[in-house]
Amino acid sequence: MQQRKRKRHPAPGQNRQRSPREKQSRADPDDVSGKSRTKKSVLVVYRTGFVRSGVLALIGKSPQFVVCGETDQAPLARELFLRHKPDLVLIGLRLSGADGIQLIKEFRTLNPAAAILLLSEHADAFLAQRVFRAGAQAYLSIDDAPELIKAFEEILTGRSYVGVSVLPLILKSFAGGSKKSRNSDINSLSDRELEIFSFIGRGLSASELATELNVSVKTIETHQMRMKEKLAVHTAAELRQKARDWLARSVVNRIHEDPEPA
Repeated sequence: MQQRKRKRHPAPGQNRQRSPREKQSRADPDDVSGKSRTKKSVLVVYRTGFVRSGVLALIGKSPQFVVCGETDQAPLARELFLRHKPDLVLIGLRLSGADGIQLIKEFRTLNPAAAILLLSEHADAFLAQRVFRAGAQAYLSIDDAPELIKAFEEILTGRSYVGVSVLPLILKSFAGGSKKSRNSDINSLSDRELEIFSFIGRGLSASELATELNVSVKTIETHQMRMKEKLAVHTAAELRQKARDWLARSVVNRIHEDPEPA
């Protein structure tokens, strides 16, 4: 009598397809102890493509962290944040559909446990104050990119972190705190108004601003009216000149703190 071959069944879960995120975020063995080590997930939200690619490359080389999502769109960033529940978020200031400070506030409300780092195009002590006030734990300029992994490690422990290019500016700002600051009137602007103010200084018109921030021209005009009241200027030309002067001072201060090598 011919014996029937017994069909072997795979162990439970043996043939289950892992998602890309599971493959990336699964525990890796520790080279020293042999124990498994789970990578911390990072959501990258940055507008400039080549900068975002550089950030992804830095994280990809790290044994501690893994990217769970990346985008330059604020609406998609919210979706990815809710879907993946990242341990860390890297955010840029300028995004499509929102500004970075606004998104930081939203993420802090959605999940206060997520650690947030803002990566800025330039070092600015005044902007750093706004970023930390919004709820971020770290502020780096692009010049500080080599410190990125160290900053992640620090903020995961609950500590704050400031990039080496930003720290001298913040200390200088504190040292001059007893004097009347040239930015005292700028301090009266809301985070959204400050963002629009900086765009005005770069020469964007109301219609260009509306497109950039995905709002109506009427909304931009309302913000401009409030800014003129707070800054005691009467015309759009005066507001534009004040914004240009403010941006120029920020650049000059940055150069004084970090001069070109002789």
